[in-house]
Amino acid sequence: MHARCREAARSERALLEAVGAVTAASRDSAVASLQALATALSSLEPAVDAVLVFRPDGEELHCSFSAGGRTQYFDGLRLRIAGDSLPSAAASRGHHVVLDARSKPLIPTDRAAIAIPMYAGSTLCAVVYAAASRSRALLTFPLVRLVAYAGVPYALAREREADRASATYDGLTGLYTARAFRNALQEDLRLAALGRPTTLALWFVDTDGFKGVNDAFGHAAGDRVLQRLASLLREQLMPAIDLAARNGGDEFCAVLRGAHKTGAIARAQAFCDAVRACDFGIAAPITASVGVAAYPYDASAANELLEIADAAMYHSKRSGRDRVAFRDGRAGFTVHR
Repeated sequence: MHARCREAARSERALLEAVGAVTAASRDSAVASLQALATALSSLEPAVDAVLVFRPDGEELHCSFSAGGRTQYFDGLRLRIAGDSLPSAAASRGHHVVLDARSKPLIPTDRAAIAIPMYAGSTLCAVVYAAASRSRALLTFPLVRLVAYAGVPYALAREREADRASATYDGLTGLYTARAFRNALQEDLRLAALGRPTTLALWFVDTDGFKGVNDAFGHAAGDRVLQRLASLLREQLMPAIDLAARNGGDEFCAVLRGAHKTGAIARAQAFCDAVRACDFGIAAPITASVGVAAYPYDASAANELLEIADAAMYHSKRSGRDRVAFRDGRAGFTVHR
């Protein structure tokens, strides 16, 4: 009797420690919470050597996380919720389902497996699939309890990430928001002020005559134009180095990190040419006017750099639109060609 009590107390302590680890990791990110959950599942049941986590996505379950060497080809797997897999059964029934003689393993080498729905309140936020290749049985109760406790921290981590993403990325184009862009630019210049060798160029882009597009073809067509412009802008930038933003309405900004002024002007002209040549799917020409400013040549502060690029863009528009302008050495503005 005493031995069973000690074992029960030990199991409860292990479960509470696992819950604490998952909760602490969720403060970093949703992925971190799932990594901690996978580790905790293997700690509570050492036979577990494969963990897959499926998120509901319409009529399907989408595998968004995997842990264990046997899972390397299953990340991204999609299952129908109405299907006959273990995760599908757990999602549709609302309770855990174990592998038995009537069901088929998700991973061919599974000898034991359990699919556990993860809830935050009454909302299904994931299905956790834990499996073993060397055991014919798993300790069901502690695994189910751990997943039940992990639901709320995981859901909160997802909500925090969604809030951060909505504050960082523009919902229509996927580019940075104006605020996030300015914060990134200020951070670049703060590091430059601390002595890091830095050159960068700034584009300020305005879509020529965009109000006429909305008036003539409707806002849905206008949104498609802006989305295509955002794609063209990305194509002219260096992935994972440069940064693009929707400044608001039909205006865009971009930071070209490591670029010198002459190179940034030439690339801006290539962007203008690409916009002019693009088929936007409407019976009207679309062009862009761009202003270029560079650090440290034109300004050393973020606000001043933005003001100079903005003023250069307006010089482009006054000079006939569909062109690139920049500040010259006489503190005036010059059109590229």
